[in-house]
Amino acid sequence: MYSTRLKDERFVVDSIALLEKARVIQFVVDTGAKYTCCNYASFDENLCESSMKGKETKFLGGFVKGKPVKFYKCALEQFTIGNIDMNAQDIWVTFDQRVTDTVLGVDILKQIIMITNPYNQQVYFLSEWLKPPPLGGTF
Repeated sequence: MYSTRLKDERFVVDSIALLEKARVIQFVVDTGAKYTCCNYASFDENLCESSMKGKETKFLGGFVKGKPVKFYKCALEQFTIGNIDMNAQDIWVTFDQRVTDTVLGVDILKQIIMITNPYNQQVYFLSEWLKPPPLGGTF
């Protein structure tokens, strides 16, 4: 289990992203975001746009005054939320300098259990193995 507190009206989680090197990145939990996105500099300052040639791209809107921004799909070897290993994951990276937020979207959040406690202003993340058995299963 991993938990984080509300700070500046945001829930921020420390995550480890591994491509060639492990990086610790703070992602903003955003259940309204379909994809996990960040600027390349927060992910890997040595990454260059030419190295993304041939990768899947998306133009996602709403990042900069409602205007779309080009993102590249980046396959990570490992992604960890706090102490929860999410194994290999895809995230979306942009080279647009106007994008400064790192967003943990539903594409990854839907794979774990997330519980919000309004009394202590915390969010708890639980790994998949804690999910109950399917209906009709035995305990």
